[in-house]
Amino acid sequence: MKQKWPILIFSALLTAFIVLAGIWGNAQFEHLHSGSVLTAQHAAQGIALDGWRQEAPGQWHFTFTVGEDIPSLTLCVTNTAAPLAHEGLTSLERSGELYALDVAPGETVELVFTCSRSPQTWLMTSAFASRAFRFRTMTQLIALTAFVTMGMVLLALYHYKHLPELGYFLLYLVIMSVWALMVFFFPAIRNRLLQRILRSFFSLTVLASALLAAGLLGVKLPRSGRGLLALAAGCVVFFALSMSSYPPLRVGMLVAGMCLCLYYLMAAVNADYEGAALMLLPGAVTTGFRVWALMPGLDSVLFVESVPFYLLRCARLYDLPFAIGCMVFVCRRFALLFDRTEQLARELDARVAERTKELTAETEARKSMMLNIFHDLRSPLFAVSGGLETLKSAPEALPALLPALRQRIEFLRRLTEDLFLAAKLEQKQILLNEDRAALNEEAAAVCAACRSEADQKGVELHVSADTPLPVWGDSVRLQQIIQNLVTNAIHYTPAGGSIHVDCRAEDETACVSVQDTGCGIAPEDQSAVFDRYFHTTADKKHDSTGLGLTIAQELAHLHHGEITLQSKVGKGSIFTLRLPLLTD
Repeated sequence: MKQKWPILIFSALLTAFIVLAGIWGNAQFEHLHSGSVLTAQHAAQGIALDGWRQEAPGQWHFTFTVGEDIPSLTLCVTNTAAPLAHEGLTSLERSGELYALDVAPGETVELVFTCSRSPQTWLMTSAFASRAFRFRTMTQLIALTAFVTMGMVLLALYHYKHLPELGYFLLYLVIMSVWALMVFFFPAIRNRLLQRILRSFFSLTVLASALLAAGLLGVKLPRSGRGLLALAAGCVVFFALSMSSYPPLRVGMLVAGMCLCLYYLMAAVNADYEGAALMLLPGAVTTGFRVWALMPGLDSVLFVESVPFYLLRCARLYDLPFAIGCMVFVCRRFALLFDRTEQLARELDARVAERTKELTAETEARKSMMLNIFHDLRSPLFAVSGGLETLKSAPEALPALLPALRQRIEFLRRLTEDLFLAAKLEQKQILLNEDRAALNEEAAAVCAACRSEADQKGVELHVSADTPLPVWGDSVRLQQIIQNLVTNAIHYTPAGGSIHVDCRAEDETACVSVQDTGCGIAPEDQSAVFDRYFHTTADKKHDSTGLGLTIAQELAHLHHGEITLQSKVGKGSIFTLRLPLLTD
């Protein structure tokens, strides 16, 4: 919060500094008071006429004496005043704004104007007038070109992206462009209706600035209902008061509108709105310039507008900082959106590439799985077929062949059952009959069932199931998980080895560990141990379907648990089933 105050205070001080600097700078230029002598130096630099006398309602008089060495004079008049007939006054090309004044050295000249208030007029030499108004024309064209160019860019953006804030900005630029065009082509308008239309542009500009600031900074403006009516009513009241013929009221309302715009910008900066500072500082500059542009309308003796200030006011250059700041803000927003779009495109490409890689690997895995299935089906079928052929020619061999045939048929049964269960797990078609279960008792039951198989292979099977392990799950599936772990250990443990099944509780987890003294699993194979049809790279015959660990892991996941592995080559492996432990 403290870091925001410097820019807020600086913005306010910047506005105040520009206003005061404008008043001070304007005061440095001399004024010609009624009854004074116009010197050649005054005329060469241009001088404002001050001290008009109202001798009749709406009729103003000014007298001065022409000094020496003044070749020719040009009189500049704003559109609020019109000169009465004067034999030495000739209108120049700028339609009622500039007049050639035919005078002689030492002559006393009286100017008479009709105006509702004190006229704003300036005297200068013809050479100075030519240079000054040529400079003003150039600056007016610069401002107009800038407004039109930004408007074309905004129109293109709005065509592709219909955002309300872009519409407000486009409205603002249209108002500024039309205003600049009217001032350029009609510097002095005598028609009262056209004068009021020209004066209304300042009010419209202030309104558009406030709407633009609110729109760009995310202020939700009402679009229907009472909210919209209230907004419209407020705009109408502001517009009416800012068009008042009472100068202090008009200037006060316009300044209040500009302060509202600055308030929106400061509030946005204070609220950490991204990029708001890009509009705040230019807005403060433009507000300061606009305030001293309003000063001549107060008819105050403290601010008699000089020629340079009049030329700058007509050029409308002071409206450019805020427009440029808004343009930078909009361009920055679209640049960020473009960067975000590129980032999303890169992320999408990465995801597509990753998914393609996964699908390719999955396809290859399926091909490998099918080859393994065909191989595992073909081998026992060949064995059964060969046994039947042997029995056909030598029936007396049945007792010798029967155990091998039974073993191969049993392998086929287990393989088909595992394939069917793996397929159902992949399609998420397994429904659990969940209830409270004692995991240690399930482990003891599995070990009792597998003990004969272990004894036949010459493997010692030890179980420690004294620790109560209450869990929530399907008893049949829990036994299947433990049985797959135990039978897998039996397959890979050589004769004379041992298997230890240990039941214990770790924090809030029920653990059943199956530790064998088999061949172990190489580190490079451990990440794939739960993949389908995985077999250890150890050079050892096996009678496993390659699906047991896969099925066990997926069943463990269905119970919100997992199976972990610790293994060292040549020393054996430890598979641990971990499930959430019931505490009540």
